[in-house]
Amino acid sequence: MTSSSRRRAKRSKTSSSVDPSTPRSDARNVDLNEAVDVDEGIQEELVRPPGRRKGTGKKTIESSSDLELKDDFEEMNRRLQDIRDLGHQRYEIMKERVAETKKFNEMQEARQMEKDIEFLSKPIDHLQGDALILAQMRRQKIREKYGL
Repeated sequence: MTSSSRRRAKRSKTSSSVDPSTPRSDARNVDLNEAVDVDEGIQEELVRPPGRRKGTGKKTIESSSDLELKDDFEEMNRRLQDIRDLGHQRYEIMKERVAETKKFNEMQEARQMEKDIEFLSKPIDHLQGDALILAQMRRQKIREKYGL
């Protein structure tokens, strides 16, 4: 027997699952036109599983373990709030540092621009050899940097 024939065998339907006249227990075979006596459903009392309480209201007497749990949860809540506050403080400090760094970088760029303009304005005619070549190369880089 090959594996494909085994697969077909698993997929085949039995006559009971194909036959529509076969009674089923699910809700798909309920006749919606049939009249149902509403009083029958009310008379049946629902049975609660064992261990369930009938009252759903709040307890009037709290046990000591409940109080301890409540205190523990309140302490955890306070700690979580402290952690959240600390995280918020760190975030604000980081934002301030980023702003300070940005301002510092802008100041450094302005100083460098002043130095570059000063270098461009100085004459280099008196230079010779390698010093002249280096000065010309630096001037070219400055011009490219500022689009001059």
